[in-house]
Amino acid sequence: MKRIIALLVLILMIFASFTGCISKKNNSDSDKTNIYTQKEDVSSQDNNSSGKNIEKDIYPLTVKDAKGFEMVIEKKPERIISLTLCTDELLVSLVDKSRIAGITYLSEDPGLSNIVDFAKDFPNKVSTKLESLLALEPDFIFVADWTDEKLVSQLREANILVYAYITPNSIDEQKNMIEEIATIVGEIEKGKELIKWMDDKLNSVNEKLKNLKEEDKLVALSLDSFFDTYGNNTPFHDVATRAGLINGAAKSGETGWYQMTKEKVIEINPDIIFLPSWSYEGFDADKFAEDFINDKSLQGTNAIKNGKVYKMNEALVTSVSQNMVLGVEYLAKLAYPELFEQ
Repeated sequence: MKRIIALLVLILMIFASFTGCISKKNNSDSDKTNIYTQKEDVSSQDNNSSGKNIEKDIYPLTVKDAKGFEMVIEKKPERIISLTLCTDELLVSLVDKSRIAGITYLSEDPGLSNIVDFAKDFPNKVSTKLESLLALEPDFIFVADWTDEKLVSQLREANILVYAYITPNSIDEQKNMIEEIATIVGEIEKGKELIKWMDDKLNSVNEKLKNLKEEDKLVALSLDSFFDTYGNNTPFHDVATRAGLINGAAKSGETGWYQMTKEKVIEINPDIIFLPSWSYEGFDADKFAEDFINDKSLQGTNAIKNGKVYKMNEALVTSVSQNMVLGVEYLAKLAYPELFEQ
């Protein structure tokens, strides 16, 4: 029961904040067990881009959220609270800091967040406690489609506008989310700039991978400490596919997050394996990776034989913010480093 609860909490926290929206580690050499962790700084997009504001007065604005709740936004939100890491990261790139009333406590966690530097100096890190949220006097709150309905109802009863977004499972869905959130906060042009940045990053990776033949693509697996993995219709699947990889967990048509047996790992025989660098339980990621690599039953897999087992940067790859595109670049560089040296 403890394991199930922990797993469910992990899914909710990471999958939609995940959970990963990114300033991660720099490239470093593999250690003795060939484990690789990278963190990339994206503070260059963090926000407040200068330039002429050409947005039109779009308010009052009528919108309908992921739950079908319709609301009228009378004016541009000026005290915005984000209750997911995904919208934390989006807002930092879309609106001035003065308009953000609160971001999640997860924004300070370097294992998940790409805005750690911003968050550590930001005064109001929030949880889902009603009283603490009301104390910040927000005029608008972003939540996910999985956020507790009771909390959402209580906030609306307090006359606060609450918008539940659809949790994206792909980069295309993330772009749609950026468009809708940028419109809501009155920053349509910044939203367009952010999407252009994403497209430019993807085009750059595509250029590196353009000569990669289908038969040369590596089969990849991402496994957590319980051997749970990502099938079709997950952020990892989209990121990995765009990185020129074949998601081994989706080859048989599996969808979503599911548990894989060790025997299935051996059957798939992945060329590259990504292990967790973070967990809700705070487990020893290095020890898990070392034990995994030294597991006698797995020694015949291509990934272990060829030293291609890595601790995955959770925030870059499983983020459902704009920073998913950095996850594409990150995985592609790990899988095909020679293509990025040219």
